[in-house]
Amino acid sequence: MDTEALDAFPTFRLRSDGAGAHDVLAGDGRRVGQVLPAGGGHFARVGADRGPRRESLQAAGGDAAMLHVAGHGLPDEPAAAYSGVPEARVAVSLVPLQRQEVVDTTARAFTFYALRQPHVAAILSGLEIVGAERDAVHSRTGCRRVARLLRLVQEPAQALLDESRGDTREWLALPLARLLTFCLQARVRLEATAEQPTADLLGRYTSRHGADADLDTLHRIWRDFQSVCSVPSELSAIDAAMASLPGGNYAQSSTSCRSTAARLAQVRAAADGIAATGADGARGVLVRELSALAAETGERLEATARVLDDTGRLGTVRIINDALARARLGALTAAGEQSVRVDRTELGPVRRTSGGMWTGPGLAEPFNSCEGAAAALILAHLALAAAERRRRRG
Repeated sequence: MDTEALDAFPTFRLRSDGAGAHDVLAGDGRRVGQVLPAGGGHFARVGADRGPRRESLQAAGGDAAMLHVAGHGLPDEPAAAYSGVPEARVAVSLVPLQRQEVVDTTARAFTFYALRQPHVAAILSGLEIVGAERDAVHSRTGCRRVARLLRLVQEPAQALLDESRGDTREWLALPLARLLTFCLQARVRLEATAEQPTADLLGRYTSRHGADADLDTLHRIWRDFQSVCSVPSELSAIDAAMASLPGGNYAQSSTSCRSTAARLAQVRAAADGIAATGADGARGVLVRELSALAAETGERLEATARVLDDTGRLGTVRIINDALARARLGALTAAGEQSVRVDRTELGPVRRTSGGMWTGPGLAEPFNSCEGAAAALILAHLALAAAERRRRRG
């Protein structure tokens, strides 16, 4: 019998039973719920839980998928990495956006006692924490951090759902299922993104905002560490290293990039020193996050500095970015080479020299960065193409 994939949850499919109802099928073909007709609309039923009346079959099917996920977890399949920072940020933002619905439905369920209900209080606290971490997804370490912090929402939400009965369960089932689904999806995809990072999580920063976001995340980790650490010597070591960081403009120039990277090396050394003592629990988690993010951000600032050094020959960062956008760049090989193609013309490869610089076909002098060498090839090619067009017209 024909089936139809759910738009919001493509792993799940709808299958008509021929009598107005539709089964909701998991990826392996198991029936995990139903969508039933209701007064010209549809509603989801999964076990004893049901969703509200929806105008569209797809919307009711989505409710069924979320109710199933809340009870059984996500489908057993590899998680896809996010396509980039913007998609990851939107996905994380969906979690704190559920706050008002949580407040409204728990107020209905617990009236004046909602905010004193332990699970509700924990959910709202977790939502505030996650909401402050939207920009942490500018780094691989930040993606892992947000995935960890999402548990602060997921665990009390799951406990509240599991303990709810009767009318309380009826009111809370779908809002909590939606919240749990967003948490679970974001967690696994953030972890996948950290393991399979996209281009905007690797190499140089293409804008100052990325560096600012990563340093802001580092400061939040530091504040978290201050709140859990009771060892004065550890606090003083981290505090001194963090206090040495500049107050802003981390990637304004190659000089500021390198200066910030040098200070970040001190933060990493201080964090590694604490980790080496066997720090465990929250304290250990946070010093490892400090070390990892300081190292990652420092490496990216060094890469950014090399590109900024090349602006002396190529113009501005925008000129370099615009040139690179006109080409298809291959993956960097183990031999230190990268292909550079404009339309059907291969211009490269650019390659790393023994001195750590970058060169390519026809480049008289090497560049500081791979991006600079590639941009030089692209700009020269475009200039030749423009000259040829003028010659033909002329």
